[in-house]
Formats: sequence, structure tokens, C-alpha cells
Amino acid sequence: GLGIRDDPVVHERDQAMEILKETVEFENGRYIVQLPFRKSYNELSDNYSLAKQRFQGLWRRFGHNSELYQQYREIILDCSEQELLDRSFYVDDLISGGNEFEEALQTSRRAKYVMEAAGMDLRKWITNDTNLMEQWKKENFDVHPVHETVSLGANETKVLGLSWNSHEDYLTTDTKSLLEFVSLDKNTKRFILQAVGKIFDPLGLISPFTVRMKCLLQDLWKEEIQWDDPLPTHIEKEWKKWREELPHLG
Repeated sequence: GLGIRDDPVVHERDQAMEILKETVEFENGRYIVQLPFRKSYNELSDNYSLAKQRFQGLWRRFGHNSELYQQYREIILDCSEQELLDRSFYVDDLISGGNEFEEALQTSRRAKYVMEAAGMDLRKWITNDTNLMEQWKKENFDVHPVHETVSLGANETKVLGLSWNSHEDYLTTDTKSLLEFVSLDKNTKRFILQAVGKIFDPLGLISPFTVRMKCLLQDLWKEEIQWDDPLPTHIEKEWKKWREELPHLG
């Protein structure tokens, strides 16, 4: 005989309508209804003992077949190296670390090995740990000379556009160019926007300070102040106060 299958979509619609009819309520001037979520599936049972047995069986195979063991080892190491590349590389910069000396040393060795295998050398290694720096020198890592320059202070270097004091281990914002710009002392909406655009703060470390100017720009838009119009007195006062606080960021 011939059978006709019911359309499963129709059944789902009927079930949804049934849930709607059974759970709909009118409360505080609005309708409330339960969402037709699927029932949660049963959790998987604990398979620790089974996984352990399979691991032990695989380990015994490794004891009889060294070639198989080497293949497994290469795959695991390759996954580990790929994870390091995905997590710690930003374009051509490596940013990583460790909770202990040995962990940080092994990470640096792995990164150096991976890049050398690809025909690329990692240079200008820098750390806040003097022991790690000495070990790098012993292993012929190309370490970064830390010194005082015109734009940076002592023990400071650039890390993804931010100034990092490797001795005290803290980040700072380089405000020199911004201070030079605001010293032109122009009081227009265009000038404020240009000043805000010169702030590089990808981590939002100084957002409590910068958001004040963003709010000020919103006020200027609300008051329909044109780009080169003089600032209203109350906004000019806030703008001047913000400029006076700017040197404390560096």
C-alpha cells in the first residue's frame, strides 16, 4: 500500500499554537507567552573510564610502533604551534607571556622555532623579567635594546602602538603629539574632533577621560553648532578643563 507522510513542519506549527493557547497570559497591559523552546537533551554520561582505556590501548600501540608514535607527536605539536600563532601573533608581532619563568622561556623557544621553520626570524625580543632576558642572550635571541629616546622615557618601548615600561611593567599613553596639537588653542567643533581623533587607545584604558569629549561633541551636534563656529561658553569651559588635565595622562 501507499502511505502519505505527514508534513513535520505542520506538526511543529500545531505544537507552537498549542503552547501559545496554554501559556498565554495578559498581565499589566501586555501579553506574556512561553517561548516554544525544545526540551533540553539528556546530558552525556561520564565516560572517563572508557577514555582512559582507549588511551592506555593507544599507548601500548605506541610501544610497539615507534613510527606511529612519531606521527601522533608531530600532529599534536603542529596543533600546539598553530594555537600559539592564532593566540599570540598580531600581524608580525608576537605578544605573549607566562606566569613563571620556565613557561615564558618555553613559549619563546616554541615561537622562535616555528618562525625559523618558516624561514622568518623573530627580532627585538623584550621582557620585563631580567632573568629571561639574560637567558635569551645566552641562546642568541635578538633582544631589543631598551634605552631612553626623544619620545619615550627610560626602559620604555612601543608595543602595538602603546608605550610599555618593561622595567615597571605598565602601559602608558604617548600624549606628546596631542599636547602639541591642542596647544594651538582653537575653540571649534572641528578642532575638538581632530583632537579626539589623535587619541590611540585600543584597550580603552583612558576611556573615562576620552568619553567626556565624545559627550561634548554630542552636545555640539544637539545645539547645531557648525564646524567652525565659536563654542558656547559652557562647552568652551569644559573643553578648557579637559585640555588642562591632558598632561596628567602621560
